[in-house]
Amino acid sequence: MKCRYCDHEFKDSSFAYKARQECPECHTVYQIHFPSGMGFIPIVIAFIPALYMVTTLKYQFIVGLAVFILFYWAIDIIMNILLIYYEKYELEEINE
Repeated sequence: MKCRYCDHEFKDSSFAYKARQECPECHTVYQIHFPSGMGFIPIVIAFIPALYMVTTLKYQFIVGLAVFILFYWAIDIIMNILLIYYEKYELEEINE
């Protein structure tokens, strides 16, 4: 990914965990958009181990919530990296 104005090369992985990036040379702000509905997939996947821990293993709700947050965060970043790798995104310039 390159800046439109100064040809600064962005690291692809930097957009995976932070959707807005500012070009350090010309200070243009870019935001990445992924296909609609992709944020729902990590929620469903992270819900399964959290539910299992609370219902079957009889951990308290707060432990299940912590497991959900950790799994969701990791799966979301991995999925964003895969979407960037397969070029399933839209890069937009933000005017501020």
